[in-house]
Amino acid sequence: MKMQKSAPAKPAIRVRSLAEADQNYAAAKELVTRLKASSAKLDTEESELMHRLANRPPSAEKTGRVAALLGDATPEEDEAPDGVRARLKTIAGERVDLRAAIEIAQQRLAKARFGASRAICAEVAPTYAELVKALADALLAAHAAHAALLSMTNELSAQDVAWTGHLAPLQAHGIFGHEGGKLAIWLKDAGAAGFIKQSDIPQELKV
Repeated sequence: MKMQKSAPAKPAIRVRSLAEADQNYAAAKELVTRLKASSAKLDTEESELMHRLANRPPSAEKTGRVAALLGDATPEEDEAPDGVRARLKTIAGERVDLRAAIEIAQQRLAKARFGASRAICAEVAPTYAELVKALADALLAAHAAHAALLSMTNELSAQDVAWTGHLAPLQAHGIFGHEGGKLAIWLKDAGAAGFIKQSDIPQELKV
């Protein structure tokens, strides 16, 4: 028995990335990534400072005002525990600014994504239309084959033949729907979008 040759594999369809299609998208994405990294770094620093405060030995806090009363030099900004609390307060303010910046950057990214997507879709539109048309042709051919199968099974049933006990019932109603309803809806959408002509749709499949 001769082995049937398989059809040669079609080359993979190359779709450019959003960053390749639009430098504005690439820059916007990089900005969002950088801002989120800064936010994560801030969270890590805050956790470390909170841990330091939670685990420091109990003692009176030497604030700037206390140092003045003692006649000591004012503590440095990063000196614990005063510097830790000051830094935590600063972090809270920085987080508010970062959240606002991230929100704005994400809005810019969404806008850039739309523009880059439009450019890519314009590039692939001819190929996309060709593939939809090829699918429509294949579905119509399959519908015709299914109709031929139904013609036989209907005739067997009309002759009261107990055919399902001898032949596996393989009507494809689950794929096409009864009376081709599912296919008819798909063809209608494809025609409305301009991918196939209305005249290409068989009368029995028009809805």
